[in-house]
Amino acid sequence: MPLRISGGEFKGHRIDSPKPGRGIRPTTEKVKLALFSIIGPSFMERCRVLDLYSCSGALGIESLSRGAESAVFVEKLRRNCALIKKNLRTLGIEDKGMVINSTVKRFLDSSSDSFDFVILDPPFDHNEWENDMSSIGNGFVLKTDGFVVGEHRAGLKLKDCYGRLKIHSSRRYGGSILSIYKVVN
Repeated sequence: MPLRISGGEFKGHRIDSPKPGRGIRPTTEKVKLALFSIIGPSFMERCRVLDLYSCSGALGIESLSRGAESAVFVEKLRRNCALIKKNLRTLGIEDKGMVINSTVKRFLDSSSDSFDFVILDPPFDHNEWENDMSSIGNGFVLKTDGFVVGEHRAGLKLKDCYGRLKIHSSRRYGGSILSIYKVVN
């Protein structure tokens, strides 16, 4: 099932996604447009993006389309890693993306890199939100002026603070909520 890029250099281009199945829930175009509108176009320019639970890489690729300098895609399934690489190749931007076959926990526990923008878009039945957000908020994977965006099911309530992270905005779109956090000093 192809996904369409909603803005930036590759607006209108299509990328592949996994076959529909349990846990596969592509971010709707409405949610993508809202997300990048909230973050703002000037923030995306030249930022480093970390796309956790990447699946097809759609949100990280959308970030690259909108001016991000680079993106790291963390995905535990090998077939999805191959799909992300294919999508990057299709758009001719494989030099801007690094695909890492790993669990998010293992990546966050071992990474020494820091990013401007972190995206968490796991399957809706994901139950590791507290651990993921605490690892990001108490670690150094996010730069001082960075944002974290999590897309989760509407019934899940995240805390207002996780270490250095404080809620910036929370918006509901049908059955999804975008929770946006910013680093506080």
